[in-house]
Amino acid sequence: MIGDEDFGGVQRAVRRLAARVHDEAPVRERDHLGVADVVPDLLATGIGRLRVPRRYGGIGTSVAGSWELSWSSWLRPSPISSRSFVGISDSWSSCCSARTIRLPRELLAAAGRGEFFGPAASSKGGPSAPTDGEPRSAALALTDGVWLHDDGAGLRLSGTKYYSTGSLYADWINVLVPHEGGFVEVVVSRTDPGVSVVDDWNGFGQRMTASGTATFEAVAVREDYVLPHRDAEVAELLGAFYQFIHSATQAGIAHRASQDVARLVRGRRRSYPLAADPEPRHDAQVLGVVGEISTRAFTARATVSALGATIDDYLVSGGDLRPEALKHVVVESAQTQVVNSRLAGEVGWLLFDAASASALDLDLALDRHWRNARAVSSHNPSIYKARLVGDFAVNGTLPSPAFAASPVPERAGV
Repeated sequence: MIGDEDFGGVQRAVRRLAARVHDEAPVRERDHLGVADVVPDLLATGIGRLRVPRRYGGIGTSVAGSWELSWSSWLRPSPISSRSFVGISDSWSSCCSARTIRLPRELLAAAGRGEFFGPAASSKGGPSAPTDGEPRSAALALTDGVWLHDDGAGLRLSGTKYYSTGSLYADWINVLVPHEGGFVEVVVSRTDPGVSVVDDWNGFGQRMTASGTATFEAVAVREDYVLPHRDAEVAELLGAFYQFIHSATQAGIAHRASQDVARLVRGRRRSYPLAADPEPRHDAQVLGVVGEISTRAFTARATVSALGATIDDYLVSGGDLRPEALKHVVVESAQTQVVNSRLAGEVGWLLFDAASASALDLDLALDRHWRNARAVSSHNPSIYKARLVGDFAVNGTLPSPAFAASPVPERAGV
């Protein structure tokens, strides 16, 4: 741990580690080595404390101030999953305190110590059979597979989640659970009896993210660790913030790809008979492709930076300004996803126009940029976000948040 080191210290430590891991990335990708050995070093930089309020031992950095480390870390899913939950938690308390939602201080204090939180939100497969003859909502179909129950001695969590990115390395897991006609988020320790996470992710992208199966076998649940999604404002903010993280990841992929293609062209010694210059590094057409890639990477970063500032504006807004500020967050989050999904994919494809056939060498693993970009973009398809943006532009309307309006039993302590 870095103790009281400020943001600048965290930034320097993360960048040093990122440079090291970036150099190792092709070997890790080729040999499927994973990143378990690097996660402790990453957490030791203090990255998980960035968005934690100072009163809980964190650094209290703004969203706009801390997002850049999201894409420079290469190990994005681990600390970012944590900040998605913890970074929004203080806002959850502040925007909903009047609605009697209280977050356990122990969880924020744990984040302040550098512990991090992994997600277990979505389940594998399509919708299962309708209940009572009625088709279930898309949100329920995506999140079922786990349930809360009372065995007489207290609340228990049982079931399975498949998409639990980074939770293999987590100290805590926040599990999205359909409950009582709505949704709650249940927080359990990664080491609790009955909790197991395996790295069985079989996607062609994001291979190092440990996006595998989490299983819960009658895991004891603290009543105050059941957090309701009963507030539409919180549900909107959470959805936009999670998408902010995906968009930052896309920006990071584009940034790394732009660095790789510049280095490759700089080192190329052979060209083609039709080339404008015998040296690729001076070939106007090749340089134009590199420029297109670099420009796309810059644009992806700029959109995320702008969205981070919009989220910060919302978090400090109040009164009559708050609903309008939240609309800006939701719409800009969707816009950022739409454009960054396209930009990151284009960068991964254009790279090979400038890098030549030698870039196909599996030892370079340059295909990982496109595969990772495609995998991130598939988490929350941009076609739906584009429709959201268009509907708001034309009709001024936004869809209802999928994971709100959850009644919770009084005994759950929330």
